[in-house]
Amino acid sequence: MELKKDFSDGFIELVFGPRWTYIATVRGFLQNFFSITLSDSKWADVISMAASELLENAVKYASQDGTRISARHNSQEKTLEMLVENYSDKKNIEVLKKEIESVIKGDPEKIYLKKMQEAALRTDGVSQLGFARIRYESNAEIKLEINDDLVQIVLLFDLSESRSRHE
Repeated sequence: MELKKDFSDGFIELVFGPRWTYIATVRGFLQNFFSITLSDSKWADVISMAASELLENAVKYASQDGTRISARHNSQEKTLEMLVENYSDKKNIEVLKKEIESVIKGDPEKIYLKKMQEAALRTDGVSQLGFARIRYESNAEIKLEINDDLVQIVLLFDLSESRSRHE
């Protein structure tokens, strides 16, 4: 294992096998980590919720072992960047692309309400609310990077924004 110098104000990286039972534990750990790192329990709650949503997708749609989550806080820029990555198959990657495209533009509240209405009408047991919820509750910028079957989702949180949705 090689340690790297990191000049951010807080950094964490976890890699675990794709097991559903780990998600709640990882979420709790991240919530505590962000609470300490950010000195802001409300942002910690929102960011750990987003992490949990991404990890649920990563575990649910993984095609191989290994889910990685990392986060980097920069207090000068008042940002936090989170990366979740896993391997998936082409069919799931195409669904993911469409889902992210459907939530990254437009008013976050309107998109979330629309997605909730769609979820209520679905009969397949899938809600597809995660990304809309993340964007609505955190206003994070969502980016998707695909390299063959490696899926990388990056969230960029602007911690200087009003947290009126979180309060």
